[in-house]
Amino acid sequence: MIIDVALSNNFEPGSLKLDIDESVCVVIDIRATSTIAALFGSGVKSTIIASTLDEAYALKKDFPERLLCGEDKGLPPEGFDYGNSPLEFSTLDLSGREAILRTTNGTVSFSKAGSSPAVFSLAALNFRHTMDAVINCASKMKKDILLICSGEMGKIAYDDTYIAGMAVKYILTRPGKFEFSDSAKLVISAVLGEKSIESALAKSISAASLRKVGLGDDIAFCARLNNYNLAIRAEISTFRSKRFPELKLA
Repeated sequence: MIIDVALSNNFEPGSLKLDIDESVCVVIDIRATSTIAALFGSGVKSTIIASTLDEAYALKKDFPERLLCGEDKGLPPEGFDYGNSPLEFSTLDLSGREAILRTTNGTVSFSKAGSSPAVFSLAALNFRHTMDAVINCASKMKKDILLICSGEMGKIAYDDTYIAGMAVKYILTRPGKFEFSDSAKLVISAVLGEKSIESALAKSISAASLRKVGLGDDIAFCARLNNYNLAIRAEISTFRSKRFPELKLA
């Protein structure tokens, strides 16, 4: 089994070591995938991912019972029920609800992984349960594993690559025959050079953006390891002739 890492979602499929069609994909976008973990941890049973405000508003019009969540420049846009704070969602009881989440970088990653036989959402918050599900899924399907770091507007983001390094390091502890790409070997160095998950996440451009809008407390929450025992899978669903990633518990 080959383990590869896309350091950002700004890639052409032909530039990867792996074929997405033949790989179990893991999307990492620390703010978005942490929010997704917290949403499902609070009881949400389905989340549709939108990449623009117009898409989010249109989905809300079609599905008025769904919670409209997300951010624009760090804050909840007009008419949204909630923002994009994992810490806030962790305090709520949303049992049985469904959501729409507007996120930019994460949507690109989920969409690019759309042809994969299985796509998972990974954060520190749901790390172990998800990684076990990913490895088991890839083994059963006899597929490789591609970790997709979403990055920031097509550029590499340190927090995403750090979590990817944690994932590669975890795979190293599991029985099996694995082959690691150069990028997979590269991201391990970030893990070895840090004293804690929080210190790594705090260095990222994402953390700077959170502090700028007064959401610095989210950083420590996103660094909580294995806070939720759940794995979340994405599938591509079609609404009004448009394709959107829809997330559900695995």
